[in-house]
Amino acid sequence: MDHSENTDAFWDAAKASGVPLGDDYWVRRIGANKATVDNILKLILSGEKCGTFGLKHLLDRQSGPGPVLDRYAVVIDMDGESHAIVKTTKLTPMAYQDITEEQLTIEGSGARTLERWQDIHWPYWTNRLKPHGIEPSQDMIVMVEHFDLIYPAAV
Repeated sequence: MDHSENTDAFWDAAKASGVPLGDDYWVRRIGANKATVDNILKLILSGEKCGTFGLKHLLDRQSGPGPVLDRYAVVIDMDGESHAIVKTTKLTPMAYQDITEEQLTIEGSGARTLERWQDIHWPYWTNRLKPHGIEPSQDMIVMVEHFDLIYPAAV
């Protein structure tokens, strides 16, 4: 996603508040629909969710760079409104089949069991891969991303 007036203004407000930020950020939305995106934003803003999972195949095909170690992202909702700035602190590639509940501690409380996490992510990635003519597999590479909430601070 591209920068917008909204994301630039949000970034500038964070800098003006004294948050030490670099000069660059990327724009991201986490989730596939309004209800999911809104819930994920709530979890990020509360400090409960401090990471996410992305398929390397899809991340490599998006326009512009995705998560990069020590890079900032403005997190937006479905309407493009900015809500948070996060900084990627750790990226670990893993095969889907190797994900354990140890990795799931970065998720919101509703997705911290392996069964629930798989129930959410397998159908999501199946739908996302379908336009590429690809079926999900147990050995597909998942990027486990840890991030810190930088702005606004967790409540």
